[in-house]
Amino acid sequence: MFAWFAAFALIIFAGLYWLFFIKPARERAKAKAQARVNTVNRYAMHTQSRPLEQDTHLTGRAYGALLRMALGDRQKVEFWVVEAQREMPGRSRAEVIEILAQRTHTPESR
Repeated sequence: MFAWFAAFALIIFAGLYWLFFIKPARERAKAKAQARVNTVNRYAMHTQSRPLEQDTHLTGRAYGALLRMALGDRQKVEFWVVEAQREMPGRSRAEVIEILAQRTHTPESR
């Protein structure tokens, strides 16, 4: 009789242990993994919409050509643009950048 009672108590104890400890831990792990997947899917979607072109440098081909001439020094390029705008007061910034890129005679695509 005692053996049946001990076996029954062991089965009840195992069931309660699974119900209160194992099952909630699995649910927490599943929710955590799902949250991680959702974060990865939402992270930086604007950067994943299209590949970058090689020469654009995010500001246009002409600016990229000037940036190559300045060996990556954006401050030097900005100085050139400001000086050219002072020399040509009626032109917009984009037009000045295009004119400067044409003056450098660098090929815009490699």
